[in-house]
Amino acid sequence: MAQINQRSLRALLDEGLRAHSEGRIESARDAYTKALAIAPDHPDALNLLGAAWLQLGDASQAANYLERAARKLRNHPGVLGNLAQAYFATGRFAEAEEAFRKAANLDSRNAYFQLGIANSIAMQGDLSDAEAMLRKLADRFPDTALVWFNLGNVLREQHRLLDALPCYRKALDIEPQQPEARNNLGSVLHGLYRFDEAESEYRTCIATAPDYLAARYNLASVLIDAGRFREAEAICREINERDPAAARGYSFLAVALGQQGRLREALKCRRRALELAPQDAKVAESYAATLAATGDLDRALEWFTRALALNPDSASARQLLGTTLLAQGCLADGWVEYAHRPAVNQFRHLHPEISITRTLPAELEGRELCVVREQGLGDELFFLRYGTQLSALGARITYYASNKLRGLFGRVRCIERVLDESAPMPEGRTAILAGDLAHALGTHPACAVEPPASGAPDFWRPFLPRRISIFWPPVPPSLLITPLPEQLEALRGRLAQAGKPPYWGLTWRGGIAPGEQRGLAWSLYKALQIEPFAQALKGFPGTLIALQRNPAPGEIDGLSRAVGHAVRDFSDLNEDLEAMLAALALMDEYIGVSNTNMHLRATAGRTARVLVPCPAEWRWMAAGSSSPWFPGFSIYRQTLDGDWSPALARLHEELKALYC
Repeated sequence: MAQINQRSLRALLDEGLRAHSEGRIESARDAYTKALAIAPDHPDALNLLGAAWLQLGDASQAANYLERAARKLRNHPGVLGNLAQAYFATGRFAEAEEAFRKAANLDSRNAYFQLGIANSIAMQGDLSDAEAMLRKLADRFPDTALVWFNLGNVLREQHRLLDALPCYRKALDIEPQQPEARNNLGSVLHGLYRFDEAESEYRTCIATAPDYLAARYNLASVLIDAGRFREAEAICREINERDPAAARGYSFLAVALGQQGRLREALKCRRRALELAPQDAKVAESYAATLAATGDLDRALEWFTRALALNPDSASARQLLGTTLLAQGCLADGWVEYAHRPAVNQFRHLHPEISITRTLPAELEGRELCVVREQGLGDELFFLRYGTQLSALGARITYYASNKLRGLFGRVRCIERVLDESAPMPEGRTAILAGDLAHALGTHPACAVEPPASGAPDFWRPFLPRRISIFWPPVPPSLLITPLPEQLEALRGRLAQAGKPPYWGLTWRGGIAPGEQRGLAWSLYKALQIEPFAQALKGFPGTLIALQRNPAPGEIDGLSRAVGHAVRDFSDLNEDLEAMLAALALMDEYIGVSNTNMHLRATAGRTARVLVPCPAEWRWMAAGSSSPWFPGFSIYRQTLDGDWSPALARLHEELKALYC
């Protein structure tokens, strides 16, 4: 009987090995399981079954069998190596390191055991020790691609992207068909903003490994970052066909659609992603933000609540919630959440030695307060409207300005001293970021309303205490700065030479193009197509003046042809904001997208006509034809489907009523 069992055992093991070698892992697993039924403690059967479970993705099950095998074969490096991989796959990195070390001691010429030690060390957070070990392995095994690949990974994790590049290239020189190395090379180039090179590597990876979806996701991502949203959309649709059960593909597609202004379609994708990943906080957060962008505040607040329940520490959810509340006019609560904007963390990272506050001393009379610039030039002009309130309370304001605006702020009465961006901050002073002034000066704190005892669904309860009151507290007027007399005189002469009044200032693009950004929000970039913009401006008297910053070659000539007469080029004024302020003060009309010049126009005490993309930046509010922040400004909004036609048609009709 024992001899029969041995023959049956051997036959089952041979059957499993054949299936294993042919890639039929489930059949191999079944054969090994039957073998163990005959001989429950057979070490080879335990090891082989553990290896099969590891290949099938069940590392916990694998570890159970491999631990039993290792107790039987204590000095078998292969068994210990398999056990180490199982520990690694289950996140038991210290145990994996120990098992890899034992295997390496038994077989010191095996580079993969040494690699396992280094990777286990890295996963325990000691990247410098892992790097040192991998560099030694690179000297010892210079022709092993995985050594260079893993060294690249460790360097990338330390954000040393330039150091990681040659490691991935070396790995690919050895094994050109390695998709992970090709994809990671693309990722490093992507992180260095070398978008064209990253795209090339991702496409090469896809060509050599069509089923490697990580490269397709990364290709979609780099196309989005480069502002090529239609191409990204096409890639995302391919991903969703290949991987229809993955929420990530629908999330990427939603971004590509949203950046084209197609918010209704984006919302459908967000909803589908949520169906596929209902417990993913990031998916819930993105769904909430898209609901808010489409104007559905009630449901947006519900989903922000759910997202924060899933991940209470999400700064991005808090930031999006803040801008949503601000865009709806819920100012007191919006300013509370505005503390989570990226500029705060950026400032703390760049200036750890400076202590900043979001609150003000109870007594401000005679107190020196350092207000620090943040974000863009327009934000400086926007937030310093609160300087008048500070001054009225007796504060003596020292303002740290950008160099371009320092001269203008020197004429603002509420600011006692203006320092440029390189000046050291005086010690012992209270410092506050300009974007926190509104919160610090708020007289009506959040949570002033008690929630009712009952009658509201659970998801709404976290928002019941909030003061949901439109445009409350009342917003202060824009900062006013008088242009210099000599600048006004010079610009009057230049305008007279350009043509007859009325003078129409024009800007059709604002912000930094997506392909040139470095981690900024895409919503900061707005652009109108020249032809439809020109059609809205046709048929009116006066002189059109291009105030566009960095117009593309031939762009102003193209606008001139489209509108039917010459558009004068005053784009050089963007390099001299004193001159631009004077020009904006003199313009009869200023029409365009939101940019620094819109803030300067308000600072000059004039109004404008603003073309606002969808979703709108919060200071232009979520809906309506006006904003409390810019009284008298007329707002023309892109539709939820990305269409500018209704906005431009309304603009044309309103101008026609005034000038024809």
